[in-house]
Amino acid sequence: MNILHQQHKHLLVANRVAFMVIGVLEAAWAPLVPYVKSVFAIDEGTLGLLMLCSGFGSICALPLSGFLVNRYGAKKVIYVSGLLMAFALLTISLLINVWLTGVMLMIFGGCTITIDVAANMNGVVIERKTGRHLMSGFHGGYSLGTLIGAGAMSVLFTLGIIPKWAVVICMVSTLLAMIFGCRDLLPKEELETDVPVERPKKSKLYIPPMVIVVGLLCFIMYASEGVVMGWSAIFVSQERGVDMSVAGFFYTAFAVAMTIFRLCGDKIVDRLGRRIVVAGGALLITVGFITVVSVNNSIASAVGFAMVGCGAANVVPQLVSFAAHIKGMAVHNIISLINALGYSGILIGPVIIGFVGKNYGLHMSFIGIAFFTLIVAMVTSIILKDRYVSSTQIDMQ
Repeated sequence: MNILHQQHKHLLVANRVAFMVIGVLEAAWAPLVPYVKSVFAIDEGTLGLLMLCSGFGSICALPLSGFLVNRYGAKKVIYVSGLLMAFALLTISLLINVWLTGVMLMIFGGCTITIDVAANMNGVVIERKTGRHLMSGFHGGYSLGTLIGAGAMSVLFTLGIIPKWAVVICMVSTLLAMIFGCRDLLPKEELETDVPVERPKKSKLYIPPMVIVVGLLCFIMYASEGVVMGWSAIFVSQERGVDMSVAGFFYTAFAVAMTIFRLCGDKIVDRLGRRIVVAGGALLITVGFITVVSVNNSIASAVGFAMVGCGAANVVPQLVSFAAHIKGMAVHNIISLINALGYSGILIGPVIIGFVGKNYGLHMSFIGIAFFTLIVAMVTSIILKDRYVSSTQIDMQ
């Protein structure tokens, strides 16, 4: 049942815009961090605890997010969560006090993960309707949003606009894009019709082992992305002698590469197949981290981080798409569980890397994450073989 005609492309645009909303607003928060630290006169430890509020809010929202999408539909959930997320960011920018900021960061994180689950569930249904691989392009909307959000906030700050008004401009633009761009997200009725709920084989608490496996693979992948986000600038500064004023460009190399390859990802998957793209992508991450560590050159480090971005671009989107077809568990529960495990990697991964780096050096931390991404490559090459995905292919025809 293929509906991918010109008149139906608005479904794809709506799903990409939903992901883009998360990316823009998340990226808009990052430039506010130095202002929060300065105005509240807090040290790095307190700032770290404050930033964990966002992660805590995300973890708390995960059990509820799938239920809300299943009950009210992706469209309503994304509209409400997007509004709450934007106003939480605005409240943070007012810099009233540290306690209110912590509460708003919890709401911000909770809304982030709720939109993410809703957009993934909506994307799964569209993939079923079209019979095509589309998830990489959807996630590309998020990556594009992060670049837009970071770039817009940087330009506004460069023009001398204070944080409050910079956030207002960013918030209004994003909400308008959400309101008009997400109008064609699927309602509750279509989610129920197109995402069949498999009855658990044993009990309501039964979780298919394959869901756990995919969730742990996503944990490693999110951790590798979090490592680049949190430690790439510090690594090139300490180990390669790069000035901190330009160290952020090494993360930019990663982010731009990931965005490009996600936006092209669906065509790559159609041409090469999911197994090659996912396993090969994980292997490319391994090579990228080894390049960063083993070649004592700043250009090689930039190339290595770009390789990590290219490799990571399509692994998680394709694993989510694959997991949505696993039998024995409701789709909204599968996506929520995978997001829970995956998002834990973003929170825990950089902390573990910091601990290992403190005791053994950042180069050993990067070698460690390279080893785990190699495991992802080996495991995905097994579970994505034809005999494991035959049911998926049948579902998407």
